[in-house]
Amino acid sequence: MPVWTIIIIGVTAGLLLFAFLIWMVVRIAYRTDKHWHKANPGIDVILSANGANCAAFPIPDSKSNLRGNGLLVLTEEELQFWMWTSDKRLTIPLSGITLIDTVRKFAGRWGRLPMLHIKFHSAGEILETAWILTNAQSWVEEIKGLKSGDAEWLLKND
Repeated sequence: MPVWTIIIIGVTAGLLLFAFLIWMVVRIAYRTDKHWHKANPGIDVILSANGANCAAFPIPDSKSNLRGNGLLVLTEEELQFWMWTSDKRLTIPLSGITLIDTVRKFAGRWGRLPMLHIKFHSAGEILETAWILTNAQSWVEEIKGLKSGDAEWLLKND
């Protein structure tokens, strides 16, 4: 068999595998978005990012961190993160958020893009997490705008 035939077969197989992987990611992202809308009917979405990468979030009663891609949704009352490949979900009420900014490094991970960094109260603790997003600064501005009516927030951040 000539070398060029082997090369064409190899390139074709590689392209088919790549196309299959892209199709799977798109399918998983679509499914997660569909499940979120089904579980939250009638909720107005202010911002959403399907493919946000959670840098790290400490899981209570565990030594591990929540990491991975998923759907990040901002509503008028909360920030929600739904993992693509598991049933892990994170809900952060906007009233519990104490700090919003962007960072380049979080939990030992460097982002090529700025990360949306959040500190918040949860069960008497102050926890923090970050997501790698393409438009993290617009998320910061939108969350600050939603929190602008919160008197305690205004006192801390003026």
